[in-house]
Amino acid sequence: ILGDLVQNPRFEADDINRERQVIKEEIKMVEDVPDDLVQEIFTQTYWRGHALGRPILGTSRTVGQLTRRELVSYFHRHYAPSNLIVAAAGNLRHEQLSELSRTVFGRVPAGRPAPTTRPPIANPHLKIRRKKDLEQAHICIGAPAFHQTHERRFAAYVMNSVLGGGMSSRLFQNIREKRGLAYAIISGLSAFHDAGCLNVYAGTATEKVREVVRLIVAELARMKEMLLTPTELQHAKDYLKGSLLLSLESTMSRMSHLARQEAYFGRHVSIEEIAAGVDAVTPEQVRGVARELLSAERLALTILAPRDNLKISRADLAC
Repeated sequence: ILGDLVQNPRFEADDINRERQVIKEEIKMVEDVPDDLVQEIFTQTYWRGHALGRPILGTSRTVGQLTRRELVSYFHRHYAPSNLIVAAAGNLRHEQLSELSRTVFGRVPAGRPAPTTRPPIANPHLKIRRKKDLEQAHICIGAPAFHQTHERRFAAYVMNSVLGGGMSSRLFQNIREKRGLAYAIISGLSAFHDAGCLNVYAGTATEKVREVVRLIVAELARMKEMLLTPTELQHAKDYLKGSLLLSLESTMSRMSHLARQEAYFGRHVSIEEIAAGVDAVTPEQVRGVARELLSAERLALTILAPRDNLKISRADLAC
């Protein structure tokens, strides 16, 4: 059934128009959720001029203009066996799945391989956008990070965990618990095929924006200057390994995990191998990664706020 869906979609005009309207409503929903919207604005500005900077949903204009012919043409160019990965998890045998996949997809023309794209160039911007019906200002600070298969990715994971990866992280403890300046404060890593980004998000009162920005930047500077304590390092490693195990509890998540591994690494990467990579990280490696990635001239800042006359400059990003 899945093979038939992938190989013989009908793309009925009524179905396309119905889905077009659903996507337009989803775009409006993002506009109404400020923490999502500030991330979207940041991404579009940070990866400006590259496919990574285009919204996944598209825009109301592009979705409205998309024709059935364009959709069918795109499908036949890209959804071919040479570009497909079949992943499955659960009570099955690999040999049987492989044979079934060859039977279902073996007679379909291979199609063209996915085109090679140029790596994106990050744009270390400073952007303030006004949205007058907000109660808070929403802050997004970003820096370049490693791509998905980089040999030092595990040190970057540990750095992110210590910085803002949970309730015991430095940002959460200093900005929320100690000072009460934000309810939501978190950092995250986005790793792609040939690029990556470390992102810090916070929501705070408009009059506290500059203070929160400076506190975030101070934590970035601290990451560059001081080695992690043994307790911090071990807690971050335990957090990462525990999060990995929890994320793979469902069969669906295990299937998705297998597909990502094949797409990025071309092989199965065991949980034990990932855990060993995390365990091998040293405080010196974390500080080295921080010093490489968290330079002031490479930081980017997007603010979504009810007013746009905020006194923020690049000097506030010095770390």
